[in-house]
Amino acid sequence: MSEPCEVHEYSIERLLDLFEKKPKASCHEVRAKLHTIYFRDYFACIGAKTIVVENEYVDRDYLEDYAEYYVRCFREYPRKCTRLHFFKLAFTHEDFDNCLVKRSDWLTPELLQEHYLGFIVLKPLPRTIIGRTCLITYPPEGRRFFPATRCYDANLFGLCLKVKNSLAFQEQDSVVAACATSALWSIFQATGQLFQHQIPSPSAITNNATEILTTERRALPSPGLTPLEMAHAIKSVGLEPFHVNVGNHYWLKAIVYAYLRAGIPMMLGFHLIDVSNLEPRYIGKHAVAITGYSLGYTDPKPFENTGFLLKAARIDKIYAHDDQVGPFSRMVIDGQIIKDTDGKMSPSILTSWQGDNGDIGGRRAISEILLIPLYHKIRIPFGTIHDIVFDFDLSLKNIISAVAVDLFPQYQKFEWDIYLVSVNALKEDVFRSNDIGEKSRRELLLQSLPRYLWRASLLVDSSFMLDLLFDATDIEQGEFFVRAIEHDGDITESLQILFRVEAIQTSFEATPLWPIIRWFRKYERAG
Repeated sequence: MSEPCEVHEYSIERLLDLFEKKPKASCHEVRAKLHTIYFRDYFACIGAKTIVVENEYVDRDYLEDYAEYYVRCFREYPRKCTRLHFFKLAFTHEDFDNCLVKRSDWLTPELLQEHYLGFIVLKPLPRTIIGRTCLITYPPEGRRFFPATRCYDANLFGLCLKVKNSLAFQEQDSVVAACATSALWSIFQATGQLFQHQIPSPSAITNNATEILTTERRALPSPGLTPLEMAHAIKSVGLEPFHVNVGNHYWLKAIVYAYLRAGIPMMLGFHLIDVSNLEPRYIGKHAVAITGYSLGYTDPKPFENTGFLLKAARIDKIYAHDDQVGPFSRMVIDGQIIKDTDGKMSPSILTSWQGDNGDIGGRRAISEILLIPLYHKIRIPFGTIHDIVFDFDLSLKNIISAVAVDLFPQYQKFEWDIYLVSVNALKEDVFRSNDIGEKSRRELLLQSLPRYLWRASLLVDSSFMLDLLFDATDIEQGEFFVRAIEHDGDITESLQILFRVEAIQTSFEATPLWPIIRWFRKYERAG
């Protein structure tokens, strides 16, 4: 019988050794996994130095899957898992034992928490061994953002540890969970906390999704989910599935950014193509959970050469929970053109998959759909707000270039930041802001506003000029513009002067832009 606790110096070889011995998986199966390459680089990046092994760990998600499927098998599968904890601090088994029993002078619970990197659960299965995994994200470095993360608690022999910014991940189990189920499970980890719904296990997600199953296939073992079944799984937890086609990378970036900023992860479905040899080879469809993005481009590329600048266009990478790679795996939106499944040339995304030649990045993705789980009252889609802000930007620039260049000398640098925001997050931002006048701040903080809003911020050289707020819970036939927020008094006064010209009313009174223009015509600066 193994000891309840083991402490090892971290190395990739030691990690692989634990991957093999604890679940009793074959050496060949473990070392053939792409996860092993991914974890080698990931733990090097976040600085792992010590592994604490928690033997005979009971994991709720595995236990539910075990009760649903594995306990009924002729072969006896163990019901207990192993949990590996990682620290960016070097210490020995004696040090850890003293911390637990003798209250070590140097290895304190506070020091362990400070250097805690998270954990990996190893499932006692022959192949799909990587269970619930909660690790800290990549360092932000001023460009990486992971808005959908949450805090996870881990009790390690009485030590209460927290993984403060993570989102749970696990490897695809082809028996109870295909890639779409694994992605949905990770997504529900975030939305369950955000929208207050129960977080189902992988087997429960598969069963919920396949309630509408045809007689041609069965739920378990699961061969995968169709888009309709994925949508049904989202509805089963009380959320509304929003389906968007994203073959265009401008829209992919814009929509990922707009909803992820509100802490809502989403599923990306794509075609996987191996391009490592002379002739591209179609691998199949795949689905991942989008969990973060990188604003790596200094300047955004204008929308279809219109001059419209969107902050989301600065995205150079998205990060995904890819069950076949690892948590927060990198996908580079470089737009390289490759041949798609229909023989057409399409923009593609560099993945973290190995190609047939063994090189990382040898398989590329052609994006197809986004499936976004939304609170049922979020009714106004991003595209509607984008089009209104685009028309406002275009009309404003046309007016400025004709009659008011002196009022807006930097109008060609207008950049828009459009994203979904909760009323609480908006008011917290207003409360912290130093460039909103006291009277305006008081007015905004006390104003009754809808639970979710679309926020379109106008920036010039990264400085806030104003915000346009739209009610995300209204209906598209309604007048869902709420108000503007001034950050720069001069630009607000200039817009008042511009929009009070009677010809403006004649031109825009019957258009969707009129509620915005009317607000500026009537607005009296609060100070």
